[in-house]
Amino acid sequence: MRNDDYVAVLRRVLDDAGIVASEVQERTFPGERWLIAFVPEDSIMVAQSLAGAIERELNEMPGEDSAFAVTFRPQILSGGEEPVARPAAGGLASRDVDHLIQLLEARSRTSDALPSLKYVEDPRASLAAVGASRHQLVYGRRGVGKTALLLEAKRQAEKQGHVIVWTNAHVLRKLTAESAFSVIAEAAVASIAKRRGSSAAEAFSRLDEVSRELGIARRSRLRSEQKVVEKIPRLNQCLRAILRTGVMTMYIFIDDFYLLPSALQPQLLDYVAGMLRDCNGWIKLASIERLTRPYEPSTRVGLEVPHDASKIDLDITLEDPSAAQIFLESVLSNYTLTAGIKNFASITKPEARGRLVLASGGVPRDYLNLFASSIVVARERVQPREIGREDVAKAAGRSARSKKRDLEQDVSSENSGILLEALEYISAYVMGEGCTYFRVDMSRKTHPAYEVLGQLVDLRFAHLVQAALSDKHRPGTKYEAYILDLSEYTDVRLKRGLRVLDLEEGKWTVRQSGKAATTKRLSGTQLRDLLRQGPLIDLDNLPRVLDQTSSPAYPIDIRR
Repeated sequence: MRNDDYVAVLRRVLDDAGIVASEVQERTFPGERWLIAFVPEDSIMVAQSLAGAIERELNEMPGEDSAFAVTFRPQILSGGEEPVARPAAGGLASRDVDHLIQLLEARSRTSDALPSLKYVEDPRASLAAVGASRHQLVYGRRGVGKTALLLEAKRQAEKQGHVIVWTNAHVLRKLTAESAFSVIAEAAVASIAKRRGSSAAEAFSRLDEVSRELGIARRSRLRSEQKVVEKIPRLNQCLRAILRTGVMTMYIFIDDFYLLPSALQPQLLDYVAGMLRDCNGWIKLASIERLTRPYEPSTRVGLEVPHDASKIDLDITLEDPSAAQIFLESVLSNYTLTAGIKNFASITKPEARGRLVLASGGVPRDYLNLFASSIVVARERVQPREIGREDVAKAAGRSARSKKRDLEQDVSSENSGILLEALEYISAYVMGEGCTYFRVDMSRKTHPAYEVLGQLVDLRFAHLVQAALSDKHRPGTKYEAYILDLSEYTDVRLKRGLRVLDLEEGKWTVRQSGKAATTKRLSGTQLRDLLRQGPLIDLDNLPRVLDQTSSPAYPIDIRR
């Protein structure tokens, strides 16, 4: 059956109701076909009331296995639109730049429904490694590209004909471990069922039977959780007959795993791993390491790294700023080229490009969002031609206010207060010592306040510069070196003589605020020497933190 036939059915039903669709688009997904019809805005409600009838007629048509879904959107008028206020003429005033801003705002956050504009492989994580026959935990801060990596691995696995299960932990976080497992298990069985076709093999029949029992157990009110657990051995036995090397491979992708309560995480992974034991089936999850508990040593429940699963870490921030800039600009170039801008350098000054890397902490999503915000800031000037360094700084300051509002919404008022007080203390102390960078003694990683510092790094209020900085005068003593987020010192007047670290063309520089011509490019040795002179944060002095160590709310749990 041709696509034109399906569209004709949709248009006929709409015509009978006196509705003309200006355009009909099609989106195809595994097992689904969506038709999106654009109709006059005042006809949307009537058209939506016809969606069910259209879907029934389409699904009854011969020669199509995919289930149809129909939705409606208001048509875009070709003329008579409200005039849009535009900035004065300049390099950043073109419609191509308008399009770029829209692309960046719409596509900087990836999901299964809206993948990356174009996947760019991060040199810090091999895509081939993610496709290995191994359970894997992909770790990284928000926005570093965990979801994009999993989506590309999923796309390649689908292309190779493997069985795919994709779920986001957000939809599971209110469930028990047993109920969450049932959702994943039933999705796995359903995915296999789509691949079996009309096969009546005994292995598939047994899987159907145990799947029905699993669904009954999940819906049962009496001892449902125990009944679900009791089905795992039979489910595993059935899958072992199907998921075999050279026959069928399954990948179970779990995105945003950190959204699950930490107490539930090891048990859920234990159930899923038990279902896939000795099968050609593999778990691939994305999460934030500090908020993830894959294994419980006391009960030996879950997945233990590296024995049961391997770890892929995307959390390298500003330790290699040159590599970070090359990668981030390669991602950005996909957006600028799509928008019709041949070279993003034509609208960005060189010093602004380094400042964007610094302000984003090397996080791709923050980088793209800051680029868009910097254009908006630059357009506030008269005839702006390029994004400048100060435009990036101002955009970073506005971003910080948004991040702090998000923090207050994402955690309890008490816990958000702890984080914000800790940030205020660190910022005031570090800048009071005349710097924008600081050190933390690595031997104090078990200190309760170190967890709070880690949360601030996860929230991108501080960025790691060097993970192991030695002490010249104390052999064996090592530090972690951090830099405050640019937003912490851009929207206030800097005192004279403050030593400010910055980036230019992927290289670190240092300058003194309030003094002209003081910028100095740093070699690797010079950077280490400078960081060794940075103020040392005494974790014992972080306000209110030590009072929280006995509280059930500690360590702070951030769920977005």
